[in-house]
Amino acid sequence: MIPQEFIEEVLARTDIVEIIEGRVVLKKSGQNYSGLCPFHDEKTPSFSVSQDKQFYYCFGCQASGSALKFLLEFDRMDFISAVEYLAQKAGLEVPRDRQSDDGESRKRKSLYEILDQSSAYYREGLRSHESRVRAVDYLKDRGVSGEIARDYGIGYAPPGWDNLMQKLAVSNNDRQLLIDAGMLTDHPEEQKTYDRFRDRIMFPIRDLRGRTIAFGGRVLDADAKPKYLNSPETSVFHKGRELYGLYEARKRVQKLDRLIVVEGYMDVVALAQNGVGYCVATLGTATSTDHIERMFRIVPTVFFCFDGDEAGRNAAWKALKSTIPAMEDGRSAKFLFLPDGEDPDTFIRKEGREAFETAIGSALGFTDFFFQTLEEGLDMNSAEGRAALSKLAVPLMAELPEGVFKQLIIDELSKRTGLASDRLVTASGLDQHRGGDIRHPNVARANHQRRLKLSKLAEHALLVLLRQPDVAKLLDDEDLVKLEGEPDWQVLVELVRWVQQAGEVSTMLLLSHYQDSTYFDYLRQLAEQDPMLSPDQLADEFLETLRKMLVEGDAQQKQRVIDELTAKPLSALTPVEREMLQNYGKSKP
Repeated sequence: MIPQEFIEEVLARTDIVEIIEGRVVLKKSGQNYSGLCPFHDEKTPSFSVSQDKQFYYCFGCQASGSALKFLLEFDRMDFISAVEYLAQKAGLEVPRDRQSDDGESRKRKSLYEILDQSSAYYREGLRSHESRVRAVDYLKDRGVSGEIARDYGIGYAPPGWDNLMQKLAVSNNDRQLLIDAGMLTDHPEEQKTYDRFRDRIMFPIRDLRGRTIAFGGRVLDADAKPKYLNSPETSVFHKGRELYGLYEARKRVQKLDRLIVVEGYMDVVALAQNGVGYCVATLGTATSTDHIERMFRIVPTVFFCFDGDEAGRNAAWKALKSTIPAMEDGRSAKFLFLPDGEDPDTFIRKEGREAFETAIGSALGFTDFFFQTLEEGLDMNSAEGRAALSKLAVPLMAELPEGVFKQLIIDELSKRTGLASDRLVTASGLDQHRGGDIRHPNVARANHQRRLKLSKLAEHALLVLLRQPDVAKLLDDEDLVKLEGEPDWQVLVELVRWVQQAGEVSTMLLLSHYQDSTYFDYLRQLAEQDPMLSPDQLADEFLETLRKMLVEGDAQQKQRVIDELTAKPLSALTPVEREMLQNYGKSKP
């Protein structure tokens, strides 16, 4: 058996949209993605995929589940093969036995904890370390407010070889964790271990769950090298897939519909400081197709912002080539080039938000930048020049996903070369074949759902629990026994007990566990609702709701007793029952 902890880690690192969209044509529809259900024949899309919940659901046949369940039912994989497939995509190795995975799961959890402690240490360094003045002055000079520094978790690594190690490496195990997390540099042959980050402004890199997974550090001394230093690859950090500021952008912008890719951490922070909170940066690497796919699953439009010099143009062209395989219909990539000598940080501080967003509005579209770059140096008035354009463009166009956008690019090349589209396709070898229907044959399922009747308080408690399952751990057995007194609260009690026994549980895993229950549809609908609370308010809200439920339950219990007593003849009441009626403030009619 593959341990449950490992399966949860795999699912936490899996993007369900990435898994399903390779098999089903999906289109962004509000917060979710929709398409024709692969499990039954239909003409109108009723299949919905939630990226936030990492869950799919069909409103027609009630097919539902996680990425793992999809592989089991759509690809007909066996369980082991499906887990291995997802693990490979997530860069994880399936454990051979329970004991080895328990060790790996504990280690990953410990890495997240030590990274979080490191982030707290750096934040405290920016607030109180004796050497912090230069760091504070630097951030003030760049216009960074305390609020932005707080929201992005900016900190300071003081000078010295072993400050972090002395603070956090209480044991040899802690020291090894810091090495494995990339926070210490270890040279065993020289018997030297020291802090990786020293005398630098520190930028924590967070995953989409808000966990610190790595750091970027910027020097304060202009002559020091390298200017930016990033954490190395670790078991929880893969820089080719992560983007700095993505977690913060999703928190800052309520309806995120665009992202701007810039080059540096300070560019992201400066733009957020000036009201442009939808910016991200790659982590010392060129923008990859993985980066772009990740952004397009969240927003339909991605802007790339570069300097206007030759180096900026070259970087933009590399970004465009990485974008080509991801340019499905409905997606848009645009390219903004700032004046020479300006970067997003300096530009927005000098010109302001309005000027920056005006510049964004005039960014070059994918098609214009694509042909503008390829035509550079070609004589488009000659047959030779037009043929050369076709030779340069066709191999790149062949990588575009099939669809309307690809056809429009072909039509644009046809217009520029003067060759009809069909002849261009034939002459160039461009294949316009579109794949057949990728939907799975009908696998209709009957899934009769039991309607639950809960009080508004109990329903609200379930809503909070589904949003943040960890709140279940706030209850003890005594609380649960009290809740068990009301029959209509049994579903809530059942979910609480399961979460407490299962350990670390996500919303997706909780729904997945109950997907075959008679009340799954009700839970799914609740999970899609927003409690309109920030994450740090959910625990208090859950406990307060339960307190009100217990008060409500006590009142209902008293009312039931009163109803039973008042139904009896007065002469049949015992002295104790008469006293009970009196205490409850009721009199026999």
